Amino acid sequence: MKFKNIARMLMAAMLSVTMIGCSGDDKAAAVDSNEDVVIATSVAVTEILDALGVKVSGVPTTYYELPESTKDAVEVGNPMSPDLEIIKSLNPSVVVSVDTLGADYQKLFTDNNIPSEFVSLSSLEGLKETVATLGEKFAKETEADSILEQINSKEEEMALIDEEEKPDVLILFAAPGSTMIATEKSYIGNLVQIVGGKNIIEDTSSAYVTYSKEEIAKLNPDKILVMVHALPEETKAALEAEMSTDSAWQNIEAVRNGKIEYLDNTYFGMSANLKVIEGLDMLYDIVHDKGE
Repeated sequence: MKFKNIARMLMAAMLSVTMIGCSGDDKAAAVDSNEDVVIATSVAVTEILDALGVKVSGVPTTYYELPESTKDAVEVGNPMSPDLEIIKSLNPSVVVSVDTLGADYQKLFTDNNIPSEFVSLSSLEGLKETVATLGEKFAKETEADSILEQINSKEEEMALIDEEEKPDVLILFAAPGSTMIATEKSYIGNLVQIVGGKNIIEDTSSAYVTYSKEEIAKLNPDKILVMVHALPEETKAALEAEMSTDSAWQNIEAVRNGKIEYLDNTYFGMSANLKVIEGLDMLYDIVHDKGE
């Protein structure tokens, strides 16, 4: 596995996702100097803070729909490379970001004397820990407990389901110019495990890995799940065209039998999010063919 190449592909994919929504018309909003100024650099973090009842004054630039409460917030750039000058101009009390972008990303905030909090959203457990941590940080423990109760209830419900068979599942992450495979270390891989699917990729050295189509054909998955990010319609069309004409893809039984499901990226992305309760129900039906 060429992990440096995988990292570059992930960075490129995430950049293309966030840059789509950028526009030349930056929002301008006055921030009351007497109140805490909280900035979120990712959509998932923005949604969590909103659910906790924390006012968010700075938000990422994105094509995803953000909570109504942030309509007057200042856009601070895409999550991969936020505009530090805009962030500093807001004099933030804290900037909340995900920790998956690495030490260099975190060092940017330290070097610029920007108070920051990094949270893990790479799994369902990480999501729950983030809700609890932010609830405590912003004195929103009651709100956090309510959210966690709902997530735990759904997780317990899933644990009680006893399916005789665990379908062999392959999870693809498709972005313009690249296709990778999600392992159990990824958020979507974690969810597939929770709903009773078996990830055919046993390699857990990284959240995303690369395999040849010939190697995939040997593993012979029952079903293929596809996360499509950045230009989703174009990316999906390109992958569908490739699968229909490429003999290597056609050697995979799930491809020939049309056992391919394109996941809604509102619910299933690279980071855990509060849509997980609905997402688990949706994913269970997909993995176990309950919607057919």
